[in-house]
Amino acid sequence: MEVTENCSVKVAVHIRPLIADERTQGCTECVTVTKGKPQVQIGTHSFTFDHVYGHGASPSSSMFEECVAPLVDGLFQGYNATVLAYGQTGSGKTYTMGTAIKDGSETGLIPQVMNALFKKIETLKHQTEFQLHVSFIEILKEEVRDLLDSEPVSKPVTPNGNAAKVTVPGRPPIQIRESSSGVITLAGSTEVAVSTLQEMATCLEQGSINRATGSTNMNNQSSRSHAIFTITLEQMHKIQSVSAVNDTSDEDMGEEYLCAKLHLVDLAGSERAKRTGSDGLRLKEGIHINRGLLALGNVISALGDEKKRKEGVHVPYRDSKLTRLLQDSLGGNSKTVMIACVSPADINAEESLNTLKYANRARNIQNKPVVNRDLVSNEMQKMRQQLQYLQAELCARGGPTSDIQTLKERITWLEATNEDLRRELHEYRSLRAVAECCETGAQESRSCFVKIDGHKRAIQSMDLPDYQMDEVLSDDNPGEIDEVDKELEHALRRNNMDRELNELNKRLEQKESEMKLVGGTDTEALKQHFQKKITELEEEKRIVQQERDRLLAAVENRAANSDSQIQKAQEINVQKLKALEAQISDLKKKQENQVELLKQKQRSDEAAKRLQAEIQYIKAQKVQLQHKIKQEAEQFRQWKAYREKELLQLKKEGRRNEYERHKLEALNQRQKQVLQRKTEEAAMATKRLKELLEARKYSIRDNSGKFTL
Repeated sequence: MEVTENCSVKVAVHIRPLIADERTQGCTECVTVTKGKPQVQIGTHSFTFDHVYGHGASPSSSMFEECVAPLVDGLFQGYNATVLAYGQTGSGKTYTMGTAIKDGSETGLIPQVMNALFKKIETLKHQTEFQLHVSFIEILKEEVRDLLDSEPVSKPVTPNGNAAKVTVPGRPPIQIRESSSGVITLAGSTEVAVSTLQEMATCLEQGSINRATGSTNMNNQSSRSHAIFTITLEQMHKIQSVSAVNDTSDEDMGEEYLCAKLHLVDLAGSERAKRTGSDGLRLKEGIHINRGLLALGNVISALGDEKKRKEGVHVPYRDSKLTRLLQDSLGGNSKTVMIACVSPADINAEESLNTLKYANRARNIQNKPVVNRDLVSNEMQKMRQQLQYLQAELCARGGPTSDIQTLKERITWLEATNEDLRRELHEYRSLRAVAECCETGAQESRSCFVKIDGHKRAIQSMDLPDYQMDEVLSDDNPGEIDEVDKELEHALRRNNMDRELNELNKRLEQKESEMKLVGGTDTEALKQHFQKKITELEEEKRIVQQERDRLLAAVENRAANSDSQIQKAQEINVQKLKALEAQISDLKKKQENQVELLKQKQRSDEAAKRLQAEIQYIKAQKVQLQHKIKQEAEQFRQWKAYREKELLQLKKEGRRNEYERHKLEALNQRQKQVLQRKTEEAAMATKRLKELLEARKYSIRDNSGKFTL
């Protein structure tokens, strides 16, 4: 089997419109959808899911294409899939799934799945052989019932109008089994082979009619059981080899067998007895429904909590038959989509909020889907990959014709081996079918043998008083191993936290050193110095400009003087003017430099603020990590104290068992002595009786001799 990456459970929310009864009661809508986003808001709570349909979000008609169609495509690739509908009673689960199909109606996901399935089979039937089987079961009051049974069971009615429990004599109950590979199967359920869409629709309609329903104050046709409609797709297609010499695909390399299942689950709705007005049998049914949904919620919580998943917390699949059947769908070998059906009425606000919380936890579940090949096909896939690798290597090296001939001979041998393995697989499947038929008939006799074997063990345990004590002593080793593992795990976590704390300390020291470099000088003093410098430069610039203006005025006033004097004075003034202009440009550059220094100072202040914020964040992380280390140490200390207390109790119990063992040994020894004494007395009595009989026989013989004389 090919392992793929883990994929999380996809969750979609389907919000139905208000129904006539809710409008009559004056109910308002309490559920809102964020436009353009798969986000649902109810009151102050907001949830984000993979898809949202109805009530202003995506139309319900696109649910199949977006959520279920990829699962149908994966079914042809060999992946198991599950579609799960959950919600309170009357929220539209059965309508969404389409399990109440009548007169060929195509509303709901199941009829659309059937149409898509047969359309794809029609396109692939020329290159692949397909076999379809369907089964339809319900879980009613923690009993698995077959809805496709050829012998329909009539439902007697009690005086209060409720259906009574029915038992069929001679029919074995459906039992949940787990194979050696961990696959959950149903022993005794009916699997119907179908070849057309009409046959599958007939099976769905027959099961829907046989399903248990009833009327409550919240729903006129409330489903009283959890229903699972399963489609099993088996496909066999030939594998063509690609020649390494001329890239042709004429050689047949055998067949590949894939078997995948699609579970379509319509859960019974969660309900409250006060709202539904149930009593009698309906109340008992509601209790069983809520109990199964509670077990399902516990499984989802255990799988959805990442911390519990890392710690390897036990997942309570065996708490109910519903969670047992959905073991592969939640956290196992399946691609799963959960559809949470919600009522928007404000009278159902609390139930709708619980449904959304339930679905939000399911988004964190990680499944591990794999391609479901049988062992022979899986081995052939490995051989094909190895063959392709050898062919590619041969082409790259340009090997001689003799190597190609050797590879062809090996291919022929592999094909012959494949044929033998397929023949053996077929024989094994036929024998397994016969064994499953005979297994139900042998259950009663097996139970009798188990009882007899139990009595034998009880008798033999009288002579083996050491058995129980040895078993108790042998059970100490796993506890010690668990304790060592727990201590090692705590030490590893403590080392990781210490390492993180050291890294935070290093980062904190680095940021503080950078902060010292940035903020080492007095900011206010520098600012005042630069402001004073800029003021002095502006004053000097103003004085130089006044001097230049004065010189220009003097030049103009002396224009009437003699030419020679004017010439000399003009040259002197031009030289002074050039010097002043050069001095002005230097002052402008100094002023620009001072402005640039001020900008750099502002940037350094911003960097200092940013470093200060980072230091505060690192310190907060450090405090959190120290608190976490302290909490972890306290938890480990409590666990250690609990283990020591448990160890003392076990030692005390061991001493008590040792005392009981010695007591039983002494009693057994006394019983043996009494038995030996009684046996000896019986032997002596038997011996005396024989002697008396012999003496009596001799006396009778002597008396008879005397009478004859």
